[in-house]
Amino acid sequence: MKLVRFLVLLGLLIGFHSVTLAQQTDVEYGPFTIVQKEYIDLDGDGNKDIIELYARKNQYNLANEWSLKINGEQLGTYHNKQDLYQLADMKFADVLQNGKQDILLYFHSVGSGGITGLTVLSYTGEKVEEIFKDPNTSGWFDEAKKRFSMKYLGDYQVEFIDKQTDLEAIIPLSEDRYRDFPDKEELKERLEGIETWVDPVSSYRFDKLTKMKPQEIVAIRAVSGIAHYDVIAYFETRYIFDKQIQKYVPTKVALISTETGKKLAEMPYK
Repeated sequence: MKLVRFLVLLGLLIGFHSVTLAQQTDVEYGPFTIVQKEYIDLDGDGNKDIIELYARKNQYNLANEWSLKINGEQLGTYHNKQDLYQLADMKFADVLQNGKQDILLYFHSVGSGGITGLTVLSYTGEKVEEIFKDPNTSGWFDEAKKRFSMKYLGDYQVEFIDKQTDLEAIIPLSEDRYRDFPDKEELKERLEGIETWVDPVSSYRFDKLTKMKPQEIVAIRAVSGIAHYDVIAYFETRYIFDKQIQKYVPTKVALISTETGKKLAEMPYK
């Protein structure tokens, strides 16, 4: 039992989010079966469309692939990005604010990290188009290590750098934040040992700026400190809808402190 507890704790500390039963060698995935069916007027013609989400699931009810159909016609197939996701569901909202319902296809991890993917599909012209692509990738861990840099400066301050956009900020912490940490010497070592720890996107926000303008989509990533549960900041990427190409594109990034709730820095996306 001690070994089991140690392995579980180790998995949480290193951010090993996607350890699921789906990785075991005895897993077998069946044929596509329906997991969600909705009747929604997508194109605004007054008639409800049939939107169906299918999944190839294993004996643990976890999926490795999904298929989306509208009125019986297959629109697209989505894989789980090397076991990044195991569940999916659909929601609907007028993201473009044009009086039509858009499809919000969410993908979820059953791991501790709460990794969440999002693909948005909308009627543009005479057919459904993918206007927002899931920002998460299967190589997120190595990508984050290359893109971001974190370093403890002492006095409860952490330096954060996004090399891609040149965003730089100091993340403020507080002594009171760790008041319940039992071993102060260990806490000191943990703080001094803080490394780059930026999760994939785990949540999204839709900002409605004006009544007729497409909403802006904000993808939010957790930034951890001494342990995975110690979220010290949120890294946000804001997307706007480009009418010329009919897709959402990243426009800027920002770092938000969980200590103060304030924006620490903001830079254009590049």
